[in-house]
Amino acid sequence: MITRHYLVSFPLVSVWLVLGFACATVGGSTFDLRFSQLAEALISLWRPHADVDLGSQLIISIRLPRVLIAAGVGAALAMAGALMQGLTRNPLASPALFGINAGAACVLVMTQTGMLLFLSELPSIISTMIGAALSGVVVLTLGGGLHGRLHPTRMVLVGVALGALLLALTRALLILDEQSQLILSWLAGSLMDTGWDHWHQLWPWLLLGSLMAFYFSQKLNVLALGDEMAIGLGVSAINTRLWASLVVIVLTASSVAVTGPIAFVGLLVPHLARYVVGHDYRILMPFCALLGAGLLSWADLLSRYLAFPSETPIGLVTALIGGPCFIWLANRRKEYAL
Repeated sequence: MITRHYLVSFPLVSVWLVLGFACATVGGSTFDLRFSQLAEALISLWRPHADVDLGSQLIISIRLPRVLIAAGVGAALAMAGALMQGLTRNPLASPALFGINAGAACVLVMTQTGMLLFLSELPSIISTMIGAALSGVVVLTLGGGLHGRLHPTRMVLVGVALGALLLALTRALLILDEQSQLILSWLAGSLMDTGWDHWHQLWPWLLLGSLMAFYFSQKLNVLALGDEMAIGLGVSAINTRLWASLVVIVLTASSVAVTGPIAFVGLLVPHLARYVVGHDYRILMPFCALLGAGLLSWADLLSRYLAFPSETPIGLVTALIGGPCFIWLANRRKEYAL
């Protein structure tokens, strides 16, 4: 049921997202970009033959795709984190903590360094999906998720161990590779050198994953009642976990392929969203998408100001934001009922 609380929360976070998108588009540049040029750039997208100045051209060709990617990746990681926490009924579940990010990054690095030649001809998103899927299967299997007997503590331990192992393997590959410096920035989570081609690579998978995440929202509400209750209500716990896990892989792998692994978004945003709108996944999922998109838009802006005119990887910015925020949130609420 839509209450006055939701009618206030959604407009506020939407305004926050729009402001972050606009500020990230024109801010942190060595050129004097203005909001009026952003308006001209947006109008020129509908009128391709309109004359625009240099600032508007820079916004169209460089800034708009970058900020769109930041917002899209933020939404994807936030929804993936909410899905994982709902599937496992574990408040610590996230693509980063369960090794999904590390698996996607490791396979992509192995492909780029020539260790997996049979994947080199495939799009990078396919490679990251394979890595994310393998990591997810290992964690879900050893954690008992495929057998209907989830062990939250075991899943966290397996995820942390697997992530550390894959990270060590990735670093070893980079030490042996002569062009490792080109990949180090990507591994820290970066939006540098992203453009329209990356956005066109990302948005179909983002749209597909978002629609599927919204579809599974009601089933996650039923799954939160327990596996036996869910089966009694006609929802297969195993099938739901398998299909929703596929959604997590799509959202996470497509994001990692474009920006590299970005931590804390999938862990922090669902908790903040529950603090505001509660535990109904039909409302929580779209709110997570808006909140995650806004968070990464503002983080993108901050990443350009921390060491201006140089740029800080956005993955480091999210860690700087996410760590203190998560500690504060954990102190405010000692227990999370998923």
